[in-house]
Amino acid sequence: MNLTKEIQETICKAEIHKGNHVAENFNYFFRGELDVISLAKSGYVSEFEVKVSRSDFRADAKKSKWQYINWCLESKSELSSRYLPNYFTYVCPLINGKGIILESDLKPYMGLIYFQDGELITVRKSKIIHKNKHNILNLLTKMLRVNNWRHYFCAQKLTILNRQAIAYNDECLKEKVNNSIKNLPKK
Repeated sequence: MNLTKEIQETICKAEIHKGNHVAENFNYFFRGELDVISLAKSGYVSEFEVKVSRSDFRADAKKSKWQYINWCLESKSELSSRYLPNYFTYVCPLINGKGIILESDLKPYMGLIYFQDGELITVRKSKIIHKNKHNILNLLTKMLRVNNWRHYFCAQKLTILNRQAIAYNDECLKEKVNNSIKNLPKK
């Protein structure tokens, strides 16, 4: 499992233990993909952005989503905050005892969590960006729809590959399909 995926799964487990609903790699309208979104019973949304290298972190600052977020924060419009999380936190690994993101790199509202040996270490808690609550039913519906589509298309792809392996008697492809099936998450 790659490091980004391991961190995302660890965040999800921690958020589920808090009683929140989570989704990984979630497209939130025109804001782009969120690494992890967590929806609390209160209607507040937390976004967790996973960065595994300093260059990855620097590249993130150039994304157009930050222009939108800055515009929303400056305009202080209730409508503009509709697509913003209530909380935002960067999560990165500790490498040789040092974080690839430092507190001094962050805007005042951003939180920071370090990941080491399967554990999350809170360095700085995020501050609330806005107090507008999100529509829980709409977000849960979208989270469920995205999850279902991913599982459906994954199953469809494996079915197609399996049929090709059988049709062409391709032992290598058969082995890849069988390994993929063995590695599917147990749900």
